[in-house]
Amino acid sequence: MVAPTLVRIIDLLSPDTNRLLTATLDGELAGWLNLRRDRFELIAHWGTLHHVQTRTAVRGRGIGLALMNEVRRIARDEMGLEQLHLAARGDVGLEDFYGRLGWKEVGRWPGALRLAPGDDRDEILMILAPL
Repeated sequence: MVAPTLVRIIDLLSPDTNRLLTATLDGELAGWLNLRRDRFELIAHWGTLHHVQTRTAVRGRGIGLALMNEVRRIARDEMGLEQLHLAARGDVGLEDFYGRLGWKEVGRWPGALRLAPGDDRDEILMILAPL
């Protein structure tokens, strides 16, 4: 159900508060992510990454790395953010991937994600600061 999610994201896009980054490979969509910032003054200095995804068939080819490097640059240089937050699915090695890029785990919500009956995963809370 990517289409309804994508439509909601596109409707909210704004240069200051909501960016959609895409990556293509050989003319096809290979990955994407959504960067959001809340304008509430107490938290306006950081943004949150949502829907960070790469196509399974192109993993291991640097698409995720390129997206993460570009979102860091945009957050810092274009949006003036000081830190980024994200929540990653546990038990699939994402914390290692993000850790190699300078992200730090700051907490977990045990069993927060239910992928299927009997398949609950931790949600790993991570931060990248400074940008």
